[in-house]
Amino acid sequence: MSLSIEIRQIEVVVVLELAGRLSVLEPEVKQIARRLIERGARFFIINLANVSYLDNFGLGQLCWIYTVVRNRGGDMKLLKPTPRIKQLLNITKLDTVFESCDREADAIASMPVVRTSVSV
Repeated sequence: MSLSIEIRQIEVVVVLELAGRLSVLEPEVKQIARRLIERGARFFIINLANVSYLDNFGLGQLCWIYTVVRNRGGDMKLLKPTPRIKQLLNITKLDTVFESCDREADAIASMPVVRTSVSV
């Protein structure tokens, strides 16, 4: 199963709903995030609830988004990582970098959002 990506916006927070495999064969997440960041997006929620597979390349895409938005005063949260993804984050120690939430409302509320306009 390839990766599908749905983009939603809640005020200035961009929610990327991912489903499928986030892997070396699916570089679209970084490409989409890059375009959104170029348009001014700084706050991202990445919903991993329906991600069936995550490899090192997929982790790299998440790290890239996190680094770029943090360097621009933004933030990124992971939403509903599966037990398998939580284990991978723990093994790689990325669970100390990425904040995860089980509810979208909690992820949005935890954002240090500066009100700006973003068009997705």
